[in-house]
This record gives sequence, C-alpha cells and structure tokens, in this order.
Amino acid sequence: MTSNQLHYFTKITEFFGRVLGPDYEVALHDISDQQGALVAVANGHISGRSIGHLASDKLLGIIENHEYEGNDFVLHQYGMSPNGKILCSSTMFIKDETGQLIGALCINFDDSRYRELSQKVFNLCHPDALVDTNFRFDTTKVPLKAESSKHAKLHGAPDSSAYEIISAELKEQNLKPANMTLKDKLRIISALDSKGVFLIKGAVKDAAEIFGCSQATMYRHLSKIKEL
Repeated sequence: MTSNQLHYFTKITEFFGRVLGPDYEVALHDISDQQGALVAVANGHISGRSIGHLASDKLLGIIENHEYEGNDFVLHQYGMSPNGKILCSSTMFIKDETGQLIGALCINFDDSRYRELSQKVFNLCHPDALVDTNFRFDTTKVPLKAESSKHAKLHGAPDSSAYEIISAELKEQNLKPANMTLKDKLRIISALDSKGVFLIKGAVKDAAEIFGCSQATMYRHLSKIKEL
C-alpha cells in the first residue's frame, strides 16, 4: 500500500470509528507484505488489538486462497476475539488497478451491550419462557473458546455447542460441578453469560444438566448475576 493510499484509508478508518461509535472496531490491514499487519485501528479496545498486530487466521486464509478475486467484500461472519468477545465481522477488500489485493478494511461489531439490554427486558416479562424462546444463536458460528495468541483469531468452530463450551470453561478453570460452591457456580455462569453462551438455543438446559440442577434454578442463577 502506497503512502497516499495508506493516508486515505487511515482517514476512512478514523471516520468510521467515530461515526459508528464504541461498539464497532474498524481495522485497516496492509496486505502488501503478505502479513496483513494492522496499520490503523479505531476502537481497538473491542478486540484488544493495536497497530502492528497481524491479520486473523480467517483473513490470512482469504489471502492464501485468493478468495478476494471474485468478491469486493464479505459480510457478517461470526468469530471470537483474543479477549473472548463474540464479534460480527465484515471485510472490504482494497485492490489496486490490476485487481491485486493491497489491503483490507474490517469492521467488527460487539453487540454484547444490546444483547444484555434485550435480555433484561425479556427477564422483566417472563424469564422462564420468553428468554429461552426468543434468544437464539447460530451454534455453527460460535467458536469453542478464544485462542491464546497475541494475534487476532476471528474464526469459528463449526462443531461447537453450548454443552461443549460450558464443559470447556469448567475444564479450563479446573472445576468440577460436584465440588463447586454457589460462589464458584455464579462466577462461572457470569463468565459464560458475558461471552453470550446463554444466547445459544438449549444452553440453559445444557448448563442445568452439567451443574446438576433444574432449569428454574439456572434462571435464578442468571437473574442473580444480573443483580451483582
């Protein structure tokens, strides 16, 4: 990417970051060196990335497979950031006059604040029925867990499920449901809720099975953590 192009798209990155607001990360990648390093980023707090971080595995895969040749952009792909947030990402491919990829402008949306607000509204109506009925998440797009890397890992795990995610969280924390105190359970449930796990269809039922309690008890635990 030339200095003029870099300057131009850096300004666009800043513009979109200011217009869209703090729930949208806008990231500009320079692809000219095949590393896809971040050269500009607005609202980087969302993924925890800063200038110099390399491109995600997803973006690098697009580069290696030349998927950009027949597309100008890709929209609404779900993945998990290095800091554990589920993001909805869209990418515009920046090409030169010959059609060669020279950069990528990515917009990553963190909708956690809106999901939390929506869940509170439904909780006011009827927690046992409406929440479980109206909140859904495509399990084919939810990654198992965040990858431990200094680089962004915005890619999904097609075979993941709520049961597997909850089990993985317990394993990572080295906890067994039978030996957990109420404080432990609330801490784990809060961590899972912050990652959007309970938006997955059947997640409350899976959690109740794993924790050895009823679904009604799980809803009480969820209501409890909202009050903390």
